[in-house]
Amino acid sequence: MPSIELVCINQTAPIAFNDFSFAVISKAALISHREPRPLFQRELSQMAGCIYHIGNPSCRDSSRAGYYFAFEVLSEKSRESLRNRFFEVGSAFRVEFQAMMSALIKASPAHSVFFYSDWQFGPKRATRGGRISEARFWQAHDLHQLKLNACYTIY
Repeated sequence: MPSIELVCINQTAPIAFNDFSFAVISKAALISHREPRPLFQRELSQMAGCIYHIGNPSCRDSSRAGYYFAFEVLSEKSRESLRNRFFEVGSAFRVEFQAMMSALIKASPAHSVFFYSDWQFGPKRATRGGRISEARFWQAHDLHQLKLNACYTIY
């Protein structure tokens, strides 16, 4: 199952996002749910902030609160694409996901969010997409240019 996680860089106390249609767990410790070997552990160990784990809507009521899977948060095209896999939020979640990302960028003392996806059935190679603006992130999103198993620092 895919993981989608965001780090609000240099944030000291997490924000609660309880009213979204998808699940969100926020924590002050930068520990990925993809333990024991998160794809982007090297990057996580070099930063400070709060982490936000995105999960399927059903995870909101789950007793397995530590296990957030985001398969249903991806668009159907993103889930079903076998070649040229890309990251795309499903249309039902787009507005809330975009609002959350904007709120985290504003809440970050560095005005940046580290975003990544980690899916064992995604591309074999990890993509390190570097720094991109929030506007460029959504433009690339809409053009299916964002990769799965990729990380981006969004400002």
